[in-house]
Amino acid sequence: MKTHLLSLIFTFFTSSIFAIDASVYPAVFYNGQAGYAEFHYYFSGPSIGWKSVQDSAMQATAEVLITFKKDGQIVKYDKYHIASPIVMHAMDFRDLHRYGLKPGNYIVDIAISDLSRENNKASYQTKINIQPPKFIAISDLVLLSALKESQTRTVFDKYGYHMEALPFNYINANTKEFIVYAEIYHTDQLKDQEYSLRLQFEQLDGSTAKPYQGFTKKRASIDKDIYIKTLDAQFMPSGDYRLILEVRDNSGALITSNSVAFHRDNPRLSPSTTFADLNGEKGNFIEKLTPKEIDYYLTALIPTLSGTKKKLLKEYFKTKNLEGKKQFLYSHFVKEDPITPSVPFYAFANIAKKVDKAYYSGFGHGFESDRGRIFLKYGAPNDQIKVENEQFALPYEIWVYDNLPNNGSGPIKFLFYNRDRSGENFILLHSNAREERRNKNWKKELFRDDSMPGFDFGNTRMKETEMDQSFNNHPNSMAIRYFQDL
Repeated sequence: MKTHLLSLIFTFFTSSIFAIDASVYPAVFYNGQAGYAEFHYYFSGPSIGWKSVQDSAMQATAEVLITFKKDGQIVKYDKYHIASPIVMHAMDFRDLHRYGLKPGNYIVDIAISDLSRENNKASYQTKINIQPPKFIAISDLVLLSALKESQTRTVFDKYGYHMEALPFNYINANTKEFIVYAEIYHTDQLKDQEYSLRLQFEQLDGSTAKPYQGFTKKRASIDKDIYIKTLDAQFMPSGDYRLILEVRDNSGALITSNSVAFHRDNPRLSPSTTFADLNGEKGNFIEKLTPKEIDYYLTALIPTLSGTKKKLLKEYFKTKNLEGKKQFLYSHFVKEDPITPSVPFYAFANIAKKVDKAYYSGFGHGFESDRGRIFLKYGAPNDQIKVENEQFALPYEIWVYDNLPNNGSGPIKFLFYNRDRSGENFILLHSNAREERRNKNWKKELFRDDSMPGFDFGNTRMKETEMDQSFNNHPNSMAIRYFQDL
């Protein structure tokens, strides 16, 4: 599998690996107008010789000779040793080297020799181009197997992160997620204060490519933007892929792009694999559901999902991938109970039906309403107040949670209101919860009666102090009492 992957992805290598099983991945970056190339090395422990160094410990060492040719002439070279950690058993190890280079096109030759086994060698050749960008550009993309914040300054540390490149650009069967790293240059040249980054996958099938899924994110325009994104690989079938990163302006027009190829090995989810093949009898509770029921429960699940999972689920709905939907639903509940995932599923299904009924307003399912979404995301509130006939105010509800995870201390409050004064379509107007709507004009939207003493709804120039005084003249309002200081 790795040999096939090298021929597919690392087309810049004209010499194949003989005995040393090593991954070498080059990537070009820029600091201002200075360009440099990174070379990420990864050695498979069993493919290289090991020597005893102390007691029963051992160490492997490889010699690397790297030459840079420009216009047929060697303009730079380096010769060095890469040593593994001292360990008790053979293990994989890695290294990283950076080289500052002047503008131009280079042919890079790399020769690796095992210092413990004679004639155990490997050689590579690649081409790199150093052209400091004058306009918006994207660096080479590097796929990472590990990333964490770091205060140290090792060769693997960069911009406050410790990074380890993904060997062979190969995502094995045990890998659940991987990371992409890139640098975007000179977006501050755009007239807009922000731009869009679009990350998408193409699944390669011979000579053809088809879209797999995509993510778009607004970013602030700056001279150098560091882009790091963790990607879920669990539901990615086996196959060859191209990851494409695009810079687009606010109108959606493409400015520039770059890409990297990789392979995913996922025997549990090959293109022909069915849900029943994957999960057997343990997944029978999912197989009993109709396609309509699967869509129903997945829609109810959306408020509880992370942004990445939401986008993946959206892709399954878009492509009408029933097997993918089944696996998504099953995987969610098997994490809660690996032995009997049907137990948390049926508990959730019961709650979803009750929420659907309680907050149905005639617009979609009840769990798609604001109140239904908040209920499924955070659970039942500790206190719930419904106000239907308060003078000067539209009908509203107040929900209070004593505390919520990742929301600091103190009560978390939600204010919903019925803009139409009819039915059950209560919309979230204001909250002090993180990642929820905060509306400084909530009073003006809730109190819509022109007869309210001292307040002129047609006067957009009322001073804030005058506005607050008008609302303070309404001291019996539950909304004022609960949200005055928020």
